[in-house]
Amino acid sequence: MSNIRAYRATSNWLCSILFLAFLSLNFNTVSAQDLEAGQKLFKQNCATCHRIDDKMSTGPGLAGIEERVPSKEWLYQWIKNNNALRESGDAYANKIFNDNKKSVMTQFQFLSNEDIDNILFYVKNPPPPPPGEEQVVETEVKEENPLLWLLILLVVFAIVVNVLIGVKRSLKNLLLEREGKDALPDVSHWEAFKDWVSNNQTKVVVICLILIMVGSKNGFHYLKDNVGVYEGYAPEQPIAFSHKIHAGQNGIDCVYCHHSAEKGKTSAIPSVNVCMNCHSSISEGKTTGEAEIAKIYEAAGYNPESREYDKPEKAIKWVKIHNLPDFVYFNHSQHVVVGEQECQTCHGEVQEFGYPMHQENDLTMGWCVDCHRETGVAMEGNEYYDKMHAELKEKYAAEGKTTFTVEDIGGLECAKCHY
Repeated sequence: MSNIRAYRATSNWLCSILFLAFLSLNFNTVSAQDLEAGQKLFKQNCATCHRIDDKMSTGPGLAGIEERVPSKEWLYQWIKNNNALRESGDAYANKIFNDNKKSVMTQFQFLSNEDIDNILFYVKNPPPPPPGEEQVVETEVKEENPLLWLLILLVVFAIVVNVLIGVKRSLKNLLLEREGKDALPDVSHWEAFKDWVSNNQTKVVVICLILIMVGSKNGFHYLKDNVGVYEGYAPEQPIAFSHKIHAGQNGIDCVYCHHSAEKGKTSAIPSVNVCMNCHSSISEGKTTGEAEIAKIYEAAGYNPESREYDKPEKAIKWVKIHNLPDFVYFNHSQHVVVGEQECQTCHGEVQEFGYPMHQENDLTMGWCVDCHRETGVAMEGNEYYDKMHAELKEKYAAEGKTTFTVEDIGGLECAKCHY
């Protein structure tokens, strides 16, 4: 009987280890998802005014923010409604306001405490910086494949079950031998496994339910976050063009190359003639020498020695990076000219991106909706909005509201983007 008790104790111990392994997998997956959720929330709501380590002109770096503020509850209040906190006479709130040149921070009342916790988790655990300036800036949180871990756990589970079956069989044969009876006949592993399943139906049902729940949750998040989302997409281009050198170091305005961004629906890829405006005289690059600029000359049919266009032109087959679905309407001029938005709002700090160019934000519907909810409309001194501004101030006179977001002017109506 002591052998049977030992077997039962061993069986329960191994099952407990297996169950804790499943819980550990689920916990690690949640942590990875919290980090990914925090990264997306940071980019959607914070990155315009804040970086993690460096101070921007619009706001301080967020590294160590929890240690600098009075408490996390105070931080929740500040993020959701800093105006109310300052007006309550809070000394630290007013100190921050004065220290940052009295810049009014956007109120994020739609963020939950859990959302803010995810952002803080990302601030504490940012992805490592790229090792070289010519390398693509990684924008996705690297996480291990949960399905692979599930398969590994299934293999471990099968091994544990096989061991338990062997232990059980050995103990039974030992008892039969002491009683002078014949040992159990040899059976295949499959038959033994089916016998174990039939005798442990409750455990099998519990394990299957855990597998289904974990698999369903991970599958849902994978489909939600990856299908049709191309955040971090950085295709190889025919010419190693660096925005960091052109828009950053040389200070070339975005619309010099993407001239139609102020005039039409698309921003357009610049023609080779635009490149030649400068490179007819600049034949050597700072990082790539003459190799990449020679490709421009070949496309333009330009001979740098004779300084004449004496060859046939060829198309530069640039690979488009930012793609919206066909059922989405987006107009660059409406956002750039009327909305007075900077290119960086959607495309990130392009002037800091090396080669190859990548998609900074996910550009999903949720990302656009959040932007419309929090972005103030530049109505003051904008003739386009004069009439609308007067009507809105009259409509919200009782509330004393004088500034309005895109949501207030119908920016969340379905037909504005889908028709």
